Amino acid sequence: MGDALAADRSSIVVPLAACASSLRLYDGTSYTGTTISFSTRLSYLNLSAYSFDNLTSSYRVGACDVDLFLNVSGTGSVYPVATTANSQSASMISGWNNVVSSVYMY
Repeated sequence: MGDALAADRSSIVVPLAACASSLRLYDGTSYTGTTISFSTRLSYLNLSAYSFDNLTSSYRVGACDVDLFLNVSGTGSVYPVATTANSQSASMISGWNNVVSSVYMY
């Protein structure tokens, strides 16, 4: 019985806590200005904790998909444009410039 339990434990998959490459948010369009980077996965990150609330004007997504949210802790609207791995945008769509308050990385 002990061998069966050990075999079961060896097949458990644990996701990596950090993404291989980071999400980069910029306070200027065309990837300019102050930049902040995140690689923490599976956790809501409130940008106010990093003095970057309502500042995002462009972004580059690293190796992990992300969601960008209008409000803290993943509440409110989610950014309706692709934020999948390796996507990027030199500017935010109308109504989304300088309003992102939280992010979640998968």
